Amino acid sequence: MTVRGTARKLSAVPVDRRAVLTCVALFAAAQILFLIHLGTPTGLNFDESHYVPAARQFLDSHTDPNREHPPLGKILIAAGIALLGDRPLGWRVMSTVFGALTLVGMYVWARALFKDRALVPSKVEGLALWTALVTLVNHLLYVQARIAMLDTFMFAFLAWAAAAVTAIWDVDIAPERRRRCLALTGVMLGLAMATKWFAVVAWVACLGLVVAARSLLMSQIGATYGELARYLVVYPLLVYFLCFVPRMVGEHQGPWYAAPVDFLNMQVGMYQGQINVPGQHPYMSRWYQWPLLNRPMWYAFERDGGNVHGVLLVGNPLVMWGGVLALVYCAIDWLRRRSRQSFLILFFYLSFFLSWVVIPRRLSLYYYYYPAGMILSFALAHALRDRAPRAGRYRVARWAFLVAATGVFVYFLPVLSGSPIGSDEFRKWMWFQSWI
Repeated sequence: MTVRGTARKLSAVPVDRRAVLTCVALFAAAQILFLIHLGTPTGLNFDESHYVPAARQFLDSHTDPNREHPPLGKILIAAGIALLGDRPLGWRVMSTVFGALTLVGMYVWARALFKDRALVPSKVEGLALWTALVTLVNHLLYVQARIAMLDTFMFAFLAWAAAAVTAIWDVDIAPERRRRCLALTGVMLGLAMATKWFAVVAWVACLGLVVAARSLLMSQIGATYGELARYLVVYPLLVYFLCFVPRMVGEHQGPWYAAPVDFLNMQVGMYQGQINVPGQHPYMSRWYQWPLLNRPMWYAFERDGGNVHGVLLVGNPLVMWGGVLALVYCAIDWLRRRSRQSFLILFFYLSFFLSWVVIPRRLSLYYYYYPAGMILSFALAHALRDRAPRAGRYRVARWAFLVAATGVFVYFLPVLSGSPIGSDEFRKWMWFQSWI
């Protein structure tokens, strides 16, 4: 095909300008919100004490002292420091960017999830926007987007990968577009794994899901096993390897052909670092405590004269607890109707959550729930979607819930953002003794 023919083909692809404008607006609004008072806390916040020094050293010598995690997240933090300086704004700015990209990814994912011939496009758009707004006030994204931690980058890539995987279930999607979605999935999964190894869970889950669908619903996927292997095995592994190249360049000292041995040694070192993580922490919690908010955690608690600046990682209680009930609805809905939406919501939530039952790690903390907790927005949207003959009531309930969740977010904002509060005032946000 000629360049001119390719251009005509691409120009013929319909572009939903309303969706594009919504993405731009969501990104801009989130970016502004995340940047406000980003310099608080003024010192290193929680695991920034590991990743910021690693990013600094990468800028100096392309070596990585943080041996237990892949390099991509630290490279992104280093890019922020190079851009805006070695200060809190520089440490955290890339997290705000990827936090905003996560919000857009959740919106795109919701559009793919709720696209249904039974729903008119405007209702799909409304559900997707509602999902994104609930995500924005769920506390988890806000706090993670304002700290230089790997999980923020990892989940941004996972959200876009899951959105692409979900999109291939659209029966009206063209074969070429389905292949592009599979390729995008592979690239995003590779980037996620190059940020943090937990993304391997999502890789295995997506690969198993697509292969199972290809075997059971051949007309639905429309790709050969060879294509699936290329998109979902070769692409992720190649991208993962390429993300190690800067580190190998900085650390490799032997002949060039020995570089693959260095790469393999890095993987062994990361595994050893993971299994040797200390098993004690003041905010240590267990996986079964996370859904009901039994043990959230303070990222920072910084005294400033008679005030304190605290950053509390706690999900929005209305979203967290309501989301658990919505998951029960999804389970019932799938058993009764075999709903595609219910199945995919439960699949991703349980993959992200129950993986911690089997992951061999002595130390577990509430922030491990971040990927699973984000899925609750989809469960709530599905539970509160319009249904005849009471569609109007569901619509009112849905937006009333968003208003209430926003009110809870505003109420908690001082202890989510590190705003100055009285030294004992923080207790009014401690609803349970286990939160302290």
